[in-house]
Parts: sequence; structure tokens; C-alpha cells
Amino acid sequence: MKISSNFRKLLIMFTLASMSLTVMNCSKAGSEEPTAQIVGNWKITNIFVKEGTKAEEDQFPFLVAFFPCFKDITFIFKSNGELSASVPKECQSTADDLPGTGGIAKYEVVGGKLTITDSDGSKTTEDVSFSGKQMTWTSSEVDKGVTTINRSVFTKQ
Repeated sequence: MKISSNFRKLLIMFTLASMSLTVMNCSKAGSEEPTAQIVGNWKITNIFVKEGTKAEEDQFPFLVAFFPCFKDITFIFKSNGELSASVPKECQSTADDLPGTGGIAKYEVVGGKLTITDSDGSKTTEDVSFSGKQMTWTSSEVDKGVTTINRSVFTKQ
């Protein structure tokens, strides 16, 4: 049986397109599971805040200006789902409200969401994304009709 020239070209194009999609979907960049990506030690490097229509502003330099120890807080995500933090002594009272700083907490990453359950049972849920050695937590809240978006960037140590 002889295959027509046009049909052969179409078949080759279809095969090449399928192979291209397969190769793109199998790339190593970003193929790691989010739970595996989060395991390790992380430090906050930026805290961006965008209130309503105002420009986004990095609040981290202001925070470090008043509390220099804040840049030394390390979040430790273990592969068994435990989260703890290494907080310098002079920063203990400042860091009390941060998730994972009140003892051993539990965390779970599912569907682009990071849920942290602190030792007291309180839960924090953030949108989470990864890019190279950076992890970003994003959340938003509405107060009196104004939406504030918080974006915290962490760098893997």
C-alpha cells in the first residue's frame, strides 16, 4: 500500500508535534513536586505589599531597619511535613506572629496552596510558587473595599 505524499507529510508533522509536546512536558525545570521543592532552609528576602491601586512596595528593608535580626530568621521545612524556625533571641517577640515560630508546626503543599498548622492549631494558608531558589507566598485581603496583596519572597539557603 502506497501512502500519499501529503498524508506522509501530515503524519511526520503530527509525529514531530507530539514529540515536541512530550519533550516540553518532561523537562526537569519545575517538574519537582512542590513538597520536595519546599524541603530545606529558607530566609525571607522581600515582603511586597500592594494596597488597592497604589504601587507595590517592598516592606522588608523597613522591617530590617527597625529589627535587624529579622533577616536572620530561618524557616526549616522538613521532608516529614514539619516546619520549625530558627529565630535569633533578640527577635523572639517580633517573630511570634510568623507561622512556624511557636514550636514545631505541620505543613502541606497541595494544588499551589501551602497550609501551615501551628502547634496551637491555628492555620495559615498561602498561595505558593517556586522559581529556582525562590519561593513566593501570596495572599490577599479586603478591608473596607480595598484589596491588599501581600507577597513574601523566600530564598533557599
